[in-house]
Amino acid sequence: MESSPQGLGSGVSRPAVNAVVEPDVYSQIRALQEEIATLRGLIEEQAYELKQLKQLQLDNYMDIDRRLSGRTANDAASAPVQSQSIPSSSAIKPSSSAPAAVSVSSVDDAELYRSAYDLLNQRQYDASAAGFQDYLNLLPNGTYASNCYYWLGKISMLKQDYPQAKTWFSDLISRFPDSSKVAGAQLDLGRVFFFMGDTAQAKALLTQVANGNSEAAPVAKKFLSDNF
Repeated sequence: MESSPQGLGSGVSRPAVNAVVEPDVYSQIRALQEEIATLRGLIEEQAYELKQLKQLQLDNYMDIDRRLSGRTANDAASAPVQSQSIPSSSAIKPSSSAPAAVSVSSVDDAELYRSAYDLLNQRQYDASAAGFQDYLNLLPNGTYASNCYYWLGKISMLKQDYPQAKTWFSDLISRFPDSSKVAGAQLDLGRVFFFMGDTAQAKALLTQVANGNSEAAPVAKKFLSDNF
């Protein structure tokens, strides 16, 4: 008979412990899900970036070949007559200097983005976020600006800072409507609305993504079926 109160006591305390543990476990699961989603996005972008880098390398080779061919032709044309050397040189400068400037700019642009992206790939989220923001401060309309907005939004989601994530994704969609990251940003913005309790806005946006043809469409459909 003495063991009965102890059994009763343990029966009463267990739900109380579960009530405390369950929200924490749910929060951890959500954080892990966000990290997995981010890592998947990184893998997809790495494949895309590899393709872009290969194309850039090919373009650079072709550009170098064109410039070398043009220089050889101009040198050959100017060699017989010394008086033609100055006009020929001045004629070359615009065509040779302009591609060089573009090349340096594009390399700086890519390297600045890559440094922040590599930190994200290493899960150094704070340093990565600082790098993406530095990129936007220096190149607000750069080649990778929309990507920076996207990853800043994802990092905010990982930290469960949903208001900040909402700002990043919304700014991406409004500033870069033609970006390849828009569909992903709409998907994540819909999820942000859901986590913030705005289920009506979440459902409307997720339905819009689900009805589209982007790679985010099946993900949006699954989220809708799981939560609505």
